[in-house]
Amino acid sequence: MAKRESPEINAGSMADIAFLLLIFFLVTTTMDKDTAYLRTIPKKVETDKPQPPVQKKNIYKIAINSRQVIQARDSIIPPNEIESLKKRIKHFYTVNRWKKSDRNIDYPYYSYGSIQLYNKNIEELEERVRKLDVSDNPDERTEKLIAQSQDAIGKWKEKLEKMKLYQKFSGKNEIPEIAYEAHIRLESFLDTDYSAYVAVQSEIQRAVTELRDEEAKEIFGITYTTMNNFYQQKKTEDTPKVRTYREYMDLIEVLFPLKLIEVEPKR
Repeated sequence: MAKRESPEINAGSMADIAFLLLIFFLVTTTMDKDTAYLRTIPKKVETDKPQPPVQKKNIYKIAINSRQVIQARDSIIPPNEIESLKKRIKHFYTVNRWKKSDRNIDYPYYSYGSIQLYNKNIEELEERVRKLDVSDNPDERTEKLIAQSQDAIGKWKEKLEKMKLYQKFSGKNEIPEIAYEAHIRLESFLDTDYSAYVAVQSEIQRAVTELRDEEAKEIFGITYTTMNNFYQQKKTEDTPKVRTYREYMDLIEVLFPLKLIEVEPKR
């Protein structure tokens, strides 16, 4: 009796099976919400230009050593007092808010925008574009300057719309913006316990969320968290409420931005 030839396994089928298993793993794998933190990872910025040094007052440095002791700027926070970190971060954001003089020189300064200022900046840039755009065949440098100016006009117009919204609901003619360079810097070591790292991340998020909630409640009569929860559930729906909440949240995020730089762990 002749032996039957064993069927050869199709390589393409094996690849399909491997792909389906990968999808299954990605879909069924979950993270523990009690220990994980959710935050948008910033895009890597590629630039050849050396960045100017950031003034010390604009940095809130947090370091976690191998014994899980936290150093927040010049203060030592033992692990059992980590909740005090939230109050310190809120102070970093607010100590100089609405101060144009007698400011604390160890913390970020604020600038103050207005409808008049933003309109003036837009008009000056538009005039610059008109003066540059006089040739039918501009050189590369001129084209670059025009593009940069038009990009700046777009950004100033966005700020203008946020200022109008802020004025409408707050009744204030100026909008406070913390120094652009102001940020939180988180440093750790390779042997830093992961739970301590996550706990610090959570306190940072809590501090900024509380600031946003307080500001949104004062301006719009509803917390940032409430709007964000609704938005996350309904963001695929193009409804007036979804668009309004997104607009409100964008303004609140300008007033209290979360800029977090995570430094590569040290040995």
